This record gives sequence, structure tokens and C-alpha cells, in this order.
Amino acid sequence: MTEQKNKIFRKKSLDRISSPEQLTEYLKIANPEIWALLAAIVIMLAGLFAWSMAGRLETMADGYAIVKNGLAEITISDIDKNKISSGMIVRFGKDEYEISNVDTDNNGRIVAFAPVNKANGKYDVKIITESIHPIKFLFE
Repeated sequence: MTEQKNKIFRKKSLDRISSPEQLTEYLKIANPEIWALLAAIVIMLAGLFAWSMAGRLETMADGYAIVKNGLAEITISDIDKNKISSGMIVRFGKDEYEISNVDTDNNGRIVAFAPVNKANGKYDVKIITESIHPIKFLFE
């Protein structure tokens, strides 16, 4: 019966752990693939953390603007009209301008005004109504 118990472990394995001189030798716990996977996960988490600190999530309202002599008259859809106030940013493509004031026209529509450096004409615009760093979701 004792012979059978000893056969559970290979002789090579038993010889390896039986010698006290070999106790200080390097013990391989994980293979390189595990370390590579761990490094990839750490890099991904670091990138996600950096994005959450530097990146921004924005809520936007759509509208259109009529530019005349450097002043944009921006009309907003009825759904988004209560979200708009002066000081907000309006985007004409990649160009950004600040809304100087918000008013109501003769038809009851909300109209915002912003000084711009654009040629006269009609443009589709986006107004940034809210902007937040993603990291703030963890602390609020």
C-alpha cells in the first residue's frame, strides 16, 4: 500500500523537492503568456484611466444658424430649447464660438446669438449643453 501511495508522485518530482540544496532555486510560478496578459490588462486600465481624466463626454443640442455680418442667429429645436443659455459653446463643424445671449423671436422660438468668423449663409450647428470628465462619475 505504501508503494502505491509513493507512485502518485513521479520519482523525478520527489527527487527535486527532497534535496535541501535546491530550495533556493528559482521556482517558476507563472509562464510568460500570463505575464504578457497581465501587462496588457494593466496597460489597458492605465489607458482607460488617462482617458477618463483627459477626455470629455458632451451632451449636444442640434440647431441651425444663419450668419449675417459676423453674427450667428441660432435656432434650436423645441425639444432642446430649455437647455440653452448664454456662455455655452456652439460648434460650426470644428470651429467653436460662445453664445452671447439667448432670446425669443416673434414666433416664440428660442434663438441664441453668437459672434462668429464665418461667411454669410446657413449652417448646421451643435450646441454643447453639458460637458463632463468621465472620472467624475466615480466621485459624484
